[in-house]
Amino acid sequence: MRPEVTLPRFLDLADPATPAGKALIAIAIRGEASAADLVADTGMSRSSVSGLLTELRGSGAVLDVLRAQKGVGRPTLVHALNPALGVLAGILLGLGEIRVILCDAARQALAAEHVLLKVGYSPQDAVAISTEVLTRLTATLGLTPRELVGVGLAVSAPISREGTVLYGGIFPTWNGTRIGPLFAAALGCPVHVDNESHCGALYEMSFGAAKGESDFVMFKFDLGTGGAIVMDGKIRRGANGFGGELGHLTIDPRGALCRCGNRGCLDTYTGGNQLIAEAARTLGHALSLSEFVAEARAGHLGHRRLIEDAGEYAGIGLAMMGSSLNPPMFLITGGLALAGELFLAPMRASYDRHTLCRPSLLPEAQRTRFLTGTSPATDNVLGAVVLVLRQEMRVG
Repeated sequence: MRPEVTLPRFLDLADPATPAGKALIAIAIRGEASAADLVADTGMSRSSVSGLLTELRGSGAVLDVLRAQKGVGRPTLVHALNPALGVLAGILLGLGEIRVILCDAARQALAAEHVLLKVGYSPQDAVAISTEVLTRLTATLGLTPRELVGVGLAVSAPISREGTVLYGGIFPTWNGTRIGPLFAAALGCPVHVDNESHCGALYEMSFGAAKGESDFVMFKFDLGTGGAIVMDGKIRRGANGFGGELGHLTIDPRGALCRCGNRGCLDTYTGGNQLIAEAARTLGHALSLSEFVAEARAGHLGHRRLIEDAGEYAGIGLAMMGSSLNPPMFLITGGLALAGELFLAPMRASYDRHTLCRPSLLPEAQRTRFLTGTSPATDNVLGAVVLVLRQEMRVG
């Protein structure tokens, strides 16, 4: 569907220097917001918020929605972005895979595609394949990539503040590449870039399991191992963009060689790519991470042992962060999180053994909480969509 409100008007309304912009941004960040939420978020009076909502409804930027209360009680009136404001795209550039999703301004999925590739594809391959997929998906909506509000790239590598790929790791030929301009030139629309785990954390703290949490550490255990550190409601990227590279915590300095050039990184013990490679050697045929996890849950003893061992090493990595940062919450995401207690139980037990702030020695109210993400396997590509929404609305 074509936007009912012209895009420049929408972006003008999203100016944080204006009262209407503050309200619109608050709605975008929350997904849905009541008038009371907007009063709390903007610091404006209830009468001012009421007037702004009338203005935003009149412009077509905001719609009213009735949400049923849990249990008994009258439905609550909340306000959400008009889905017809435009279409946004998220792209995951991951280990041997590219995922593409199209969403409307209310973050409802419109189309998606998953492409499997050889590990080590080039930036040029990424641009060509993503452009082909986006062109095909947007055509189903009567659009072209140029008509998108923007595209978010979730890249499985450290990203500088300027959008440069740092020490590619799984993308050794990408080091120093400004990937955003390459995509923007091909697609003809705004492109925003961030690390894939940071995108995952952005999604979870905006609309998922970490919504309302201002301080937590996220570990993503998928084909590779990554993470994000959130403090005071902001993702901490570090001085150069390497903040949150939790897959490269050193577990054993004499351990296996990691893609990053160091030895014994957490990723060499918990990365799904390593686990399925070992499983494939036993089985005599290749399998995907989702197949590996499903077979483990169905009772495959070898797969279960691999996941349990990975959970134990994961707990050591969490323990390092527990002793150094003492976060109130760990958020666990990624394909291995879908193994449930098969992975999470040994992880928690290992954390208790290896951290200074042992949960078993603390009162329950003071123990670090462990939560699983609401979209463990896709929070990164969904977070890329949120990245567009926030950046195009000038939200840091």
